Amino acid sequence: MQYRTLGRTGLKVSGLCLGTWIFGAQITEQQAVEITNAAWDGGINFIDTADMYHEGIAEEIVGRIFKGRRRDAVIATKVRAATGDGPNDAGVSRAHIMDACEDSLRRLQTDYIDLYQVHWPDMDTPHEETLRAMDDLVTQGKTRYLGV
Repeated sequence: MQYRTLGRTGLKVSGLCLGTWIFGAQITEQQAVEITNAAWDGGINFIDTADMYHEGIAEEIVGRIFKGRRRDAVIATKVRAATGDGPNDAGVSRAHIMDACEDSLRRLQTDYIDLYQVHWPDMDTPHEETLRAMDDLVTQGKTRYLGV
């Protein structure tokens, strides 16, 4: 496997990233384990998921798969989609970002997210608010790198 530097960081990620959009929906958890283990054995260390993938089920599966070997995995997840019915349960406001991050950390069974990304733009929230909240997550050690 070839490894690349993630953006302008020092973090090395596999040239291929395993997406988890189908985990818990089109495939069973056991199939997800088998696919992930095969990817891992092939050198893939970069795993992509999102809080919106099947109402968090994909994150839960990733959390169970990487329990005990979390340190060597580079896990990316995303925030933006509705995660509930409330008026603040979507978007990239500070309120939603902070709540969504805590929920993702719980589902992923980890203390930190390697790459936390805004899934798509939110024209209702000022960029400064989003960036401040995301930067605070880095300062708090809850995420290491940010993306859009």
